[in-house]
Amino acid sequence: MLCLISLRCPTKVQTRSLHRCEFASQLYILDVPKLELPLWLCIAENESRFNTHVIGARNTDGSNDYGIFQISDKYWCKPENRTDYFVFNGCNVNCADLLLDDITLSVRCARYIQKQQGWSAWSVYEEFCNNRTLEHIDDCFA
Repeated sequence: MLCLISLRCPTKVQTRSLHRCEFASQLYILDVPKLELPLWLCIAENESRFNTHVIGARNTDGSNDYGIFQISDKYWCKPENRTDYFVFNGCNVNCADLLLDDITLSVRCARYIQKQQGWSAWSVYEEFCNNRTLEHIDDCFA
């Protein structure tokens, strides 16, 4: 797997990879506004390549990132075994639940993070999703 310097190479475990339009449709069903879909698709594509079971490589602070949106277990989800770096479970969810093929909890948590911190909560946003021509999603809803 080729990784850019700014991205961590995620570790894959029994991965289910969603197709772009399937992911867009699921987001829309989960009440994500249609205008936001291109941003969410860009983030998920660059964080996990639309894979639901990705656990990212260990971060420098000892934390890990989980699921399709690579949500940190330092602040947002509860890791299986409480660790020294675990600070707060902001999304009130177990990290393992962010690895499910049903992306409902991942979407709910990601939207909560976005409301708290904005799009820049994801390191890929500035480089890949901000001030760029985002891929249109109209073909997914034709």
